[in-house]
Amino acid sequence: MDERLKRAAETGNIDALYSFIHHDANVFKRIDEMEFVDTPLHVAAVAGNTGFAMEMMNLKPSFARKLNQDGFSPLHLALLTGKPEMVIDFLSVDKDLIRVKGKGGFTVLHHVALDENYAHLLRRFLNFCPDCIFDLTVERQTALHIAAVKNKFEAFKAMLEWIQSAFEDDKCKRSKILNYQDKDGNTVLHLAASINHPQMIKLLIECEEVDKNKINDHGFTAMDVLQSQTVADNMESVNILSSNPLTFQKLSSVKIFQDAIKEMRDETVGVLLIVFALVLTMTYQGVLSPPGSVFQGDATASTSSNHREGKSLIVPSVESPSTLLCSIVVDTPLVHHHGSYSLKMKMFDAENIQRRLAQNRVVARKSRLRKKAYVQ
Repeated sequence: MDERLKRAAETGNIDALYSFIHHDANVFKRIDEMEFVDTPLHVAAVAGNTGFAMEMMNLKPSFARKLNQDGFSPLHLALLTGKPEMVIDFLSVDKDLIRVKGKGGFTVLHHVALDENYAHLLRRFLNFCPDCIFDLTVERQTALHIAAVKNKFEAFKAMLEWIQSAFEDDKCKRSKILNYQDKDGNTVLHLAASINHPQMIKLLIECEEVDKNKINDHGFTAMDVLQSQTVADNMESVNILSSNPLTFQKLSSVKIFQDAIKEMRDETVGVLLIVFALVLTMTYQGVLSPPGSVFQGDATASTSSNHREGKSLIVPSVESPSTLLCSIVVDTPLVHHHGSYSLKMKMFDAENIQRRLAQNRVVARKSRLRKKAYVQ
């Protein structure tokens, strides 16, 4: 590049730029014919001269996609030299620049996933161009893979939340990005397991689309990856991965129920609440006070000749769907508002539900011990 043109880009002198064009009208054509080169736009990006860069993009849009000898586009350079405002200015002109791949197949989204100082840019990039979340490096890794393997939790969490929100009505896309396998067959869950990160693993398995049994090229599931580690403190990750929590998608079906409630008449809502109360009462009564066919101390309710004292004929399952449903505390106050009632439901997350389930098991265990002591 001519030194005068380079100096104009470094100083942001737009008048000098046009003066040089008067001197050599084909200068940009010759630069563009080179496969890998630092264009005036690259120089302006490093120098932070936004005005000059915008003028250059107007004159020669192709420069914005050209890589220099180090494998970076002007957008890459603006980001990597700490000029996020200039990056946003570039994208306001051409949002598809996000998908330009540089060295290693990295887009600017991949780079942002690596640097948590730029976590605030993640959502802006993804909103500019949602499909950039599917862009792959030469290792066939998405930005989500990169955040997982490099242990960038905040970036990982931000992208996962965005995926659930942006593709809320597109299960196919959610499944594609969450189960995508890199060149070694590893999904994001495999990579989270490889670094033994319980929080990442928990967030992933709470996504309904994540396939816990996906096998990588070594024949390992994510659980196999965890169990093959010599790390002594990976039990938390193992327990999380082996659990089967209620997912956000499963619980979100309650919203459909709530919408239906809003359309009901007041009398119908009242009847429905009574039914809820009865089901809840009967379920807990069934768990805490078994019927006569279950031994309660005297065994007189059973007339079967082959019934042995101390043995139950019916074994209530605390983990049955109906009991689990009623184990979720539903807060249903009727709030009068403009002549109608609204049903407010308080949903607990998977941890609270599992905790309640564990408490039920403890109650059942104590009950069995009391019966055993009585028989003895």
